[in-house]
Amino acid sequence: MKISFSTKRLSIILLLLTLVLLLCGGSYVLVKAYRPQWLHTPAIATNPATTPIIGFVDKLNEESTDGGKISVLGWAVSKAGIARVELVLNGELRIPLTIALPRADVAQAFPGYPDSGKAGFEGKVDTSNRPIKLQTLELIVTDNQGGESVLTRRTLPALNAKQTWSDLLKLRGLKRDDVFYFIMATSNLASGGASDVDTIFRPYESDTVKVGIRIPILYLRTTKGRASDYTFDADFPSSRKCGTRTIAEDNLQGVIDYAVKHQLPVLFTLNGGIWADAACDAPEWDINDALEQDVANLQWNEKNQVMADDYLKNLSGSMDSPELGRSLTFNIYAAKNRHYKKRNLQYAASIIRKFATQYPALFIGVTTDPDVYLNPFFSGQQWYDYNPGTLRQFREWLQGSGPYSGRTKAGEPDLSRYKKERPLTLDDVNTLSGRQFKHWEDVDPPRIFPTHINPFWKDAWVTEWEHFRRHLVKLHYDELSQWIGEAGIGKEFIYSAQGFMAPDTLGMPFPIHLNSPARNSDMGGMSVDGAMPSNGHLGAILYGPSAVNQVRMEESRSLFSVFRKLDPDWAVVEHNTADLRNPKRLANFAEAYRSLRDIHNYGARFISPMAWNGSRGIFAGQAGFVSYTALRDSPLEDAIKTFMISHANLPRRSRLWTFGAGEHADGDSWLPSGSTQGQLAPGKFTLSTVRGSQGSLESPDDIAFQPASYQAIVIKITEPETVTEVGVEGQTSNGEWITLVATTDLSRLQRVSAGLMLPLAGQHAEAEFKRIRLTWKAAGGKPMILERIAFYAK
Repeated sequence: MKISFSTKRLSIILLLLTLVLLLCGGSYVLVKAYRPQWLHTPAIATNPATTPIIGFVDKLNEESTDGGKISVLGWAVSKAGIARVELVLNGELRIPLTIALPRADVAQAFPGYPDSGKAGFEGKVDTSNRPIKLQTLELIVTDNQGGESVLTRRTLPALNAKQTWSDLLKLRGLKRDDVFYFIMATSNLASGGASDVDTIFRPYESDTVKVGIRIPILYLRTTKGRASDYTFDADFPSSRKCGTRTIAEDNLQGVIDYAVKHQLPVLFTLNGGIWADAACDAPEWDINDALEQDVANLQWNEKNQVMADDYLKNLSGSMDSPELGRSLTFNIYAAKNRHYKKRNLQYAASIIRKFATQYPALFIGVTTDPDVYLNPFFSGQQWYDYNPGTLRQFREWLQGSGPYSGRTKAGEPDLSRYKKERPLTLDDVNTLSGRQFKHWEDVDPPRIFPTHINPFWKDAWVTEWEHFRRHLVKLHYDELSQWIGEAGIGKEFIYSAQGFMAPDTLGMPFPIHLNSPARNSDMGGMSVDGAMPSNGHLGAILYGPSAVNQVRMEESRSLFSVFRKLDPDWAVVEHNTADLRNPKRLANFAEAYRSLRDIHNYGARFISPMAWNGSRGIFAGQAGFVSYTALRDSPLEDAIKTFMISHANLPRRSRLWTFGAGEHADGDSWLPSGSTQGQLAPGKFTLSTVRGSQGSLESPDDIAFQPASYQAIVIKITEPETVTEVGVEGQTSNGEWITLVATTDLSRLQRVSAGLMLPLAGQHAEAEFKRIRLTWKAAGGKPMILERIAFYAK
């Protein structure tokens, strides 16, 4: 999905996942998420009894490194006038700040507000002599009518917990792929789009968990223009507009400069897809817009029609008039599309490669065009792509001819490795289609898709067409990754960006494989396999149920398990636990905790939360709030900070279950078995057995645990002296339990800060187990209080 995060495109960026819901039988809703971009992004809070209070916190230094002082700087206005601004510690201690300071910028933006020229506030609070353990900070503004607004709320780190895994990491050593990143999705760096990312999370970072930023680079839009044949421009002016809109909020050189100045690692979203030009038409600069003027370059519907680019501008909520009616065709005969895309993509990638060479610690990677689909925006009304070049490629794919035979013409790719396992004859095609095509040139894909008497998804000819469409999407992701690789960026740094929206109750699960059966809705050629680039890694876009791994699948494996199976180094290139179908509801801490836990434990390389400059969680339920853009002051932000501490200095390929965090208790899908009973509290799992009997606790299913990949299993017991013996068993795919760690006297185990080390060794090291079981005996029938279980990576 496109990560532009402009004020006018933010809702459009997330729309495609909503549309994927439509593809699975849901309804079409385009939600407006407009945010002005001056003065960073002001927070607006409304007390029903008062007028709105508008403000922004420019600085809140929570590190307390300056002799225990916390620095605060910001501004606030209200029609009722501002009475006071306070820093509130732990929800109780209220400390007044200095107000009525000059702010000429605020006066210019809010001329109709009283005293807007003196809207500033600041303060430096000394906490070193206060008998209080800081847990939360809030900035509360009160107006002259008594109304209050919380401008920001922060949860402070329990920094001492960052040492839990330090001694083990020191003994083991740090490896290149040990780091797990949280990459904040944002844009408009020049106007403060990434403000505070480099300061807010510094106290939480460790050797193995770090923070970065993800910025869109519109490589077909930010060019030197028509006069220079649309050559990519790394210094494209952000002031350039089409109408009242900014053509592009960021340029590549500006992003590089920002990353170096702030020492923030960066993931570049190289976006030349449908989102890249959706905000407005700029054919003088955007080659995508120029190419869209010729229907030969576009996707056609089943009636051989091409819609106007702004055909969908009147959709409900679409006040930004997105230009999503036209999409460039992916077929290999669209020579101009391929020429400009490859040239500009490689130009941008070559500049990024130089940056990566000079600043390797600041380079996370690149993502390709997001949401590569055959235009799904007309789902249920129109089907794509019936461009003549696409139909030609379909016929050649069916029979294994042309580029699929290895005999290619100049400028055409060799697609022989994509050849059908069993090419079809014309007789085969006639049998499948129920038609009587006399020549291959006559062969035409299905154009009518009935849903009742003869459901289209059960039709053999529709299945062939859908398999080809999936191949077309797969081929495009492959070529994008190959072109980037040719520019010098290594495979380990390249990610796709495909949206996976949980289907509704009527929709079939989305297809995993290229040859999975057709679905009961237009999937736009999407499949999990098809999003796996040949020269890179799988990049997933996840929201709502998909983000918490609660998706019905066509196989017994979970969504994240499928990702891990296809690519052990997959990543989440866009993420929020909020559901696109419910933009008012802010997801809670439990959902965020589970999402981060599972994404990490299933091996992802990083998570890119959406969106640093989006809505603020403290204003949930108020007008204009959009949950799936909310990161700041949200439960998701708190869960990220909690995660960064609990996983500090833990190698990325390790797995960790902490049974909750903060005020949240969670069994982490570990279940007592046999006669064992469990009771949960935040961060503690109390397990009781009948006096003298063995206790047992079974892991989640489908963990694909291979002992050879780990040094040890680490367990933290609150009172280890109450436990006399402990052991570990693994369950094979056929249900057999095998001893992995023999029952051991705890006094013989190595003790580290994280807990007790259960070493993994033996004849089953290379085997894979779908579940493990922890067994123990306790002295005098006392319960075992378990605080964490971890698989510590080699």
